[in-house]
Amino acid sequence: MADIGKVRIRVPSTIKKGDVVRVKSIVTHPMEIVERDKQGKPIEKKYNYIYMIIVSYNGKEIAQFETTQSISQNPYLSFAFKPDKPGQLKITYLDTKGGKYEGTQEIAF
Repeated sequence: MADIGKVRIRVPSTIKKGDVVRVKSIVTHPMEIVERDKQGKPIEKKYNYIYMIIVSYNGKEIAQFETTQSISQNPYLSFAFKPDKPGQLKITYLDTKGGKYEGTQEIAF
């Protein structure tokens, strides 16, 4: 998977002060699922999946999401927030094998 860790972020093209902004983001990631043996017991191994998503705005953390391997490949995230001034939105995805994938988007009014 050549583009693993590629983060894309979408926000509305026009934002006015006081608007609630709907953010959409996706990260390219394989999101390994738990494998089971013939008896149905999980096979022990270090699975690679996104376990934490951290959202910050102008350097201040505004949201944190914990996830599990039950999320599909290339996880999609959507949330709303109300920016108080123009600035940079940053979304950081962390995986269980130490991967850290970040994307940024400027918010302007």
